[in-house]
Amino acid sequence: MKVDKQLILLAVSSLATLTLGSVGFYTLSPDNGVLTSVYLAVQLFSMNSGVVDEVPTPTLIEIARWLALGTLLVVVHAAARALLVHFRSAMRISAMSEHSIVCGAGQRGEALARALSRHGHVVVIESNELCPALGDLKNLGVEIVIGNAVDSAVLRQAGVTRARNVVAVTGTDETNLGICAEVSSKLNPHCALSAGLESWAWRNYFLDRLPTSSKIRLDSYISRATQSLMLSIGLEAARNPTLRSRGLTLLIEAGESRLQELIRSAIMIIQVSGEKKLRLELTATNTKQQKEFCDRFPSASFVADINWYEESASMIFPEGSEVRPDFAVFACESDVESLELAERYWMRHEIDGHRVIACLEGSSDASYMDLLKKKHNDIRVENLLPLGLGNEYPLDTDIERKAKRCHAIYSGITEPGASDFSDTEESWNQLSERLKESNRLVARHNEIKRVAWGNPGNEPSTEMLSFLSRCEHMRWMAEKAMDGWRWSGSHDSSTRDNDKLKHHLLVPFESLSNREVEKDYSMFLWALDLEDSELDQLNLTEKAREMIRLQRELSLEKPY
Repeated sequence: MKVDKQLILLAVSSLATLTLGSVGFYTLSPDNGVLTSVYLAVQLFSMNSGVVDEVPTPTLIEIARWLALGTLLVVVHAAARALLVHFRSAMRISAMSEHSIVCGAGQRGEALARALSRHGHVVVIESNELCPALGDLKNLGVEIVIGNAVDSAVLRQAGVTRARNVVAVTGTDETNLGICAEVSSKLNPHCALSAGLESWAWRNYFLDRLPTSSKIRLDSYISRATQSLMLSIGLEAARNPTLRSRGLTLLIEAGESRLQELIRSAIMIIQVSGEKKLRLELTATNTKQQKEFCDRFPSASFVADINWYEESASMIFPEGSEVRPDFAVFACESDVESLELAERYWMRHEIDGHRVIACLEGSSDASYMDLLKKKHNDIRVENLLPLGLGNEYPLDTDIERKAKRCHAIYSGITEPGASDFSDTEESWNQLSERLKESNRLVARHNEIKRVAWGNPGNEPSTEMLSFLSRCEHMRWMAEKAMDGWRWSGSHDSSTRDNDKLKHHLLVPFESLSNREVEKDYSMFLWALDLEDSELDQLNLTEKAREMIRLQRELSLEKPY
């Protein structure tokens, strides 16, 4: 922790004043006693003592009273300067509108404030005035308000009634949600709100409980990061027809805080092999983790083959073993452990370095990251926090725009000739947070389908479409399974129960009705961006052609 040099100087000066003054007064009048001498020395700071009858004034007292005067002047100057800085900051904040407020200056808050400062004014609320990030943020032009963001008075001080965005990323999920709820209900109902909820349990509980009119978005930056990571793996697998046909095997060795998000993202995103399930090898786990996961996600076995091991990856897959995963992800509690395990695994197996991934905690030190990437053909190193924030505006990510486009086409509500999302934005805002997240997942997986379509291998177009339909059904089942849904026990649609999370369609592709098969066949075709010549060769349903027509009528930049 950095210590202000001025504080050290004031402490030394004050101590010297008291010491010299006490000794000087005691030497001058020993009959007064030690306590009276100390009392007279303290009064030097208020300029009430220091004048003595003896001429000349004793040297120690003379030095002490000038030290006291200097100390007092420095304190007055510092106080005046602090008041001026506070006043200037308050004036700048009072002149702001449409600015962003970030509650919390921890690792996430600092990174978000840096990213948002490139797009407009930012105010950071932080309760700890000694937070090390505040100095650098001030240098970027970010305004700082010291206080607790739970307090509405502090939020008003930050200009919440005029803000465009409020992002709550304090130390606890409950506090973040509470701050956003306070702003939404009492302070600024028109403000876009982002509550940082890293706990899956909290997100899952509130996804369906927030009113559709609420502007609160539940954001997990570790979830965003793991989804982006798994998307990159899925895209590489989609480019490889051999890997697609035999099914992907992924090794994950991670700390408890990241393991579940990595598993969920892998299962929901990496569905690239039709009905061949993703195979997960989970090393360095324990029985408690396995039981908790299986209890939360009882249908996970429908969409993935999961093997749990207590031993580490090097023990389960020793050097020279014939069976080994296609990709390996290491995300331990410490960066050095992740790096060491990933490099050790890479050195002992014949596997490309970019398929062995070390996930770091999220340090924003660019030079540190550059050093880790200098070795040729080394392991892949991913910094999770920037990966979760994305490369653009962190509150309206690229995947968010793609998700809105998915919703526009799926719902079929876009008017012909529309040139932007103005006709669909209101509809998007009326969706529950769970449905918004579902569209985000669809948008991610459409990228995988498009890459697979562009790398068909020896598969004819019609067979590739059938294959991608199976992938779509597995993706949908994976999404449901990772939301805690179970099979209803019957193929009858009447057995579906949204409240109890039971669904009649959590079944193999062959068990679907023709109507459901047609839906899987149609829902993603627009994302392939098919040429007219390709369309003429395919026997498409009317619903599929309608979706492709809607996609073309959205005169927008292509998101793929």
